[in-house]
Amino acid sequence: MRLLTGMTIPWRVRAGAWMGRRIEDDLDARMETTLTAVAEQALRKGTRAGLEALLKASLRLTGATGAALYEGRVCVMKVGNVPARRADASKRSSVLETWPAPLTTSQRSVVARFSAFAPALLAAHAREVAQGARQARLLEAKRRLERTVAVQDKRRSRAAHDLRTPLMVIKGYVDMMLKGTGGPLGPQAQRYLERIAKVAADQKELIDRRLAPPVPGLDDLRPVLTRAFAPTRGRAAATLTLPAERTVPVRGARADWELLARTLARGTVGAVAVDVHLGPAQEDSQWLLRVRACPGTALTARTQAMLQQLTERLGGTMAVAVEPRLEVTLVLPGDDAFPVPTHC
Repeated sequence: MRLLTGMTIPWRVRAGAWMGRRIEDDLDARMETTLTAVAEQALRKGTRAGLEALLKASLRLTGATGAALYEGRVCVMKVGNVPARRADASKRSSVLETWPAPLTTSQRSVVARFSAFAPALLAAHAREVAQGARQARLLEAKRRLERTVAVQDKRRSRAAHDLRTPLMVIKGYVDMMLKGTGGPLGPQAQRYLERIAKVAADQKELIDRRLAPPVPGLDDLRPVLTRAFAPTRGRAAATLTLPAERTVPVRGARADWELLARTLARGTVGAVAVDVHLGPAQEDSQWLLRVRACPGTALTARTQAMLQQLTERLGGTMAVAVEPRLEVTLVLPGDDAFPVPTHC
């Protein structure tokens, strides 16, 4: 019986047609349909639900009263009446066992087919368990970090209070003495008190800055400048003088730094030579960024206003010179966690 030349109809289909049975009624088809349902159950509800569905299906198709899945000598899951101990565990290679033992050919076929499918399901179950354990460890680590951060916040608040209190007392007494509450002061004593007041104010500002909540910053300013001043149509390659042996961490949002660098680069379009220098400023914990363009035209009012706004937002200062060439000088604060070197 052939439909097309070279295409033979399987004997099971022919036998089913002669006996009036459909192919869906065949045991192999039922097993494959059952395994498909088991796999779908495992995908939807987890591998443990899939393992349970596999055992229940083995009971239904074999007529057994109990079934268990073993991984080595460990019983992963069992359904129905299962003996307390596994008999002849060393001699049995199948991970799926049923009770009573399969007797007919169809029962053994079901057990063999399900046993061949079970290792993949067990491997997926092991991965799921490992992933769950990893998620639990990560969650516990997250909780520990949250507790640590909360403790650090309390300590920072307490330290800020303990450090500010004596400064406030010193400042109060100095102010009273400067106002003459304690009697007239000589010029030298007044200079001493003014210096004490200035140092106390500077120390308070330093404490406020160091103990304030961390502000997100930029890990390294050099790549931002390199991308912004890369050669393009209408702009020659700039000469970049950047620190080579260390990164340049700065405070402020990355978007603000990138916009500042792009605005500086656009302001030098048309110049024959552009020199970009980045290094330590004379002031402590600050960086000096100088951009020179030759020949350079004055910045437009809009560009200069944008640069001024960005510089102030980043906590720096800006100076612009036009003669003898365009020169933009920015003094920008560094990251307090990484001291700025005296030279690069």
